[in-house]
Amino acid sequence: MYRLLIAGFLLAAATSPAIAQDVATMLDEAHFIQAGDDFAMRGDVDGAAQLFQSAIVYAPRDPVPYHRLGRLYAQNGQPELAHQFFGLALDVQPAYVPALEGLALLDLSIGDRAGAEAQRDLLMRACGASCPETAQVERALRGEPVRP
Repeated sequence: MYRLLIAGFLLAAATSPAIAQDVATMLDEAHFIQAGDDFAMRGDVDGAAQLFQSAIVYAPRDPVPYHRLGRLYAQNGQPELAHQFFGLALDVQPAYVPALEGLALLDLSIGDRAGAEAQRDLLMRACGASCPETAQVERALRGEPVRP
């Protein structure tokens, strides 16, 4: 359904420059990220992944959509894909705190405590001990519950 909506927008945009400008404004990275978050909340993993990938097309140098894909895959039992996308977020922005947190929690979830501690150390350097992401990883390393 979402693809049909986009196709309709693109067809209308092809016939009118004013509509083309409106479509370009509507279909930006933020739109795709928000829609991806909405799809993820509804449990549509495939739809969310497609939307986050669309955001990457619009802004390939922004770590946010890569991180969102990593988080989506981590939450849905696909640690290899999660690791890949967290890594891509860090390729784009090496000290991107949400991706460092995501990798630390992912490493801990798959039993790689040393990896989680290494990511925690990077978090400490990137944002300090008082940063919420560092605190979250510290709680997880102590075996306390963490927010999703």
